[in-house]
Amino acid sequence: MLESAAKEVRVFRPKSLGGTLRLYTRNPGALLYAGGTEIAREAQCGSGRPLAIPQRVIYLGNVQELNRISRSQRYLDIGSALDLSRILKLGRNVLPPVLFETLSGIATPAVRNLATLGGNIALRSCRGDCLPALNVIDAQLELRTAGSTRWVGLEEFFDRSSLPGLRPGEILTRIRVPLEEWDFALFRKVGDRFGTTALSFAGVARFPKGNIETLHFCIGGLDRPVFRMVSLETRLKNSSLPVPSKLIDALLRDLEDALSDQVDDTPTGIYRRATSLRLFRWFLEKINTRSLEML
Repeated sequence: MLESAAKEVRVFRPKSLGGTLRLYTRNPGALLYAGGTEIAREAQCGSGRPLAIPQRVIYLGNVQELNRISRSQRYLDIGSALDLSRILKLGRNVLPPVLFETLSGIATPAVRNLATLGGNIALRSCRGDCLPALNVIDAQLELRTAGSTRWVGLEEFFDRSSLPGLRPGEILTRIRVPLEEWDFALFRKVGDRFGTTALSFAGVARFPKGNIETLHFCIGGLDRPVFRMVSLETRLKNSSLPVPSKLIDALLRDLEDALSDQVDDTPTGIYRRATSLRLFRWFLEKINTRSLEML
């Protein structure tokens, strides 16, 4: 139920990015609206409370710069207001496979027609499924105000409270996706048996000559929006394949120690830690199998 009787909601529909940024600077409390799927989710939660909408709403669907994709030899630049279905139309031969699989599994086709990539990243109330996949391929986010532009990675984007670290008047405008070849990519989302936020895992690896050249993995759904252990990735660099079981066991012990700082000792935390370890072991075992198939 919308809280409309007590106040009038004014909706702005800018057509240029510059106009949008200036408008947002003058209306810092305005709601940025694109797909609206999160608003719909809150409205359907059944609490019986009115859904509070700010008196100023800025609709992003008419801003051309936020609704287009450009491609260079090295990158895809995706406007933050593009819906997931339009992005998926690029196909698995253009999108990095780990990102294609992730976006394909988000909600239903009807929701993907509305939900935007920028909204999935910048949600404050829950963790977007796309975060681990974007993190492992080292995607960059363009954040702009009326007078400045900066690029940040996924981990830099979130503040100490694990909320989007947007500055006053700042809008997420583009997502830059590197177009790199990977020998193996994996995404998996696991439902939590305690009924809380699901755990997600994304990993990519490159091993052109039987040795691991590059390996990235990221876990979503822990206390931080994205958890990536670069020191562990570095230890695997130049490792011969298949990865020996003794090395896998040693890496799992190190990962378990690191995860103890990410989750508490409640039943939910213990489950998530154990599931994260199983997913990482599964990821390495899949890489071993894939490497043998490439011989």
